Amino acid sequence: MPALAPAPVAGLSSNVHAIAAGPYHVCALTASGGVLCWGENSLGALGEGTLATRSAPALVAREGGGGSLAQGNWFLDLDTAASNADLAEWGPVFLASTSGDPTAAVVKVNTEIQFAEADVGRSGSVYIFALAPSDIVRQDKQGGAPFAVGAAVSRSGTKDSSVACVLAQLNSSGQLQAVSSSSLQAYLTGVLSSQRQAVTVVNGVPTANIGGTTFYVGYGTNATAMLNGGVNRSIASVPGPRECRPQPPQTGWWWNPKEAGRGYSIEARGRNLFYAAYLYDDSGRSMWYVATGPASLDGSLFTGDLLALSGGQSLGGAYRPPGTPRVVGPITLAFSDAVSGTMVWPGGTVAIERFNIVPGGLDSPAQPNIPESGWWWNAGESGRGFFVEWQAGTAFIAGYMYDDSGSPVWYVSSYATPAPLVFNGTWWSYANGQTLTGPYKPATLVNANVAPVTIQFDSATTATMTLPGGRLLPLTRFRF
Repeated sequence: MPALAPAPVAGLSSNVHAIAAGPYHVCALTASGGVLCWGENSLGALGEGTLATRSAPALVAREGGGGSLAQGNWFLDLDTAASNADLAEWGPVFLASTSGDPTAAVVKVNTEIQFAEADVGRSGSVYIFALAPSDIVRQDKQGGAPFAVGAAVSRSGTKDSSVACVLAQLNSSGQLQAVSSSSLQAYLTGVLSSQRQAVTVVNGVPTANIGGTTFYVGYGTNATAMLNGGVNRSIASVPGPRECRPQPPQTGWWWNPKEAGRGYSIEARGRNLFYAAYLYDDSGRSMWYVATGPASLDGSLFTGDLLALSGGQSLGGAYRPPGTPRVVGPITLAFSDAVSGTMVWPGGTVAIERFNIVPGGLDSPAQPNIPESGWWWNAGESGRGFFVEWQAGTAFIAGYMYDDSGSPVWYVSSYATPAPLVFNGTWWSYANGQTLTGPYKPATLVNANVAPVTIQFDSATTATMTLPGGRLLPLTRFRF
């Protein structure tokens, strides 16, 4: 959506050497020589193998579409002497080479997909489907409620919450029909070959029937596995008065304003998402859960297991690894746009949105020379982590760890940072707030000085934390 002030690009690494901006898209040159582009792409301007408009950076493909994911030589590399390790997260789940013109009055789009090497030789089905504005989609043949992800957006960037983006497939008459994840019809089924698979995405359908639709290709053992596993790519965006433009969530703090006292740390990076919820157990003590895995539909949909951990490291104690994660139940996150979404978990359905650390913090210009927001950790002390976000000169941090008995516990702290590379505050502890499944009740601050917390940031991705007792703990950004 249009913005009048500079804002961070979701998931974009700080390791960028140059930016080039055109009227409708932007490209960034990374330190390792890869090129990331995002923006309007209905005519293939981004060079990543599709004709789908992208709000998040995509890695530009090698000229001519050669190479493979397994060999790591499929993308444009302008510095062959540099390590490309930082680009691995940007690799798509499978390669595509797309042709056609989704802006034509009658749309024809074809693509050739190259299955991931690990999937070659397995049996599976290929699916062609779409996210389309609900006002141009016919009702599901089975009469079920449409599978909705987000709201359609006008060409000017205004969200129309009355028109949902729903899962659909083209029928034999060239009309979009609503489908559920379980009723998706396969394009073809068989053994996945090492040869490129030709796929007809749209074959001569008038724009009037499909304007505003984003088309996808995916594959898997079944449609649900394909969607939940994120094994899909948007292939073409058809312009229209209202458009479905799926996008990943912003990295940062999320909450429901009507349920203050519990919140959610969310980071989407590349194809993956890492989530944590901080809340309370039935006894009133602080408690947290996590979920992680691949996101789907351009990062706008995540489905996975909500996990509880125990037995790990306390704030100041010696290192001990956590025990085996315990599944609490399923969780689904569906993002309407980069700053709002819906969470479905054992506690029911909850509307979530980005959290202003300070009034107007989300609308404030990005500060220069600040460390990356998101997850931080020490790789040698896995099982606990720290989530940090900066807004308008203020940093908010949560520490997810364990108490001396091994039960999960969290602490939070906030600090107005006169020097953006220094955090100097105290850990706070809360209790007696809302549980996973119980009704809302406000939390109470039980200790405003659990321990001091000092972090000296050395760069955008490295830091040193001083723990209680004076031990220095090196921290780096967590690349999940």
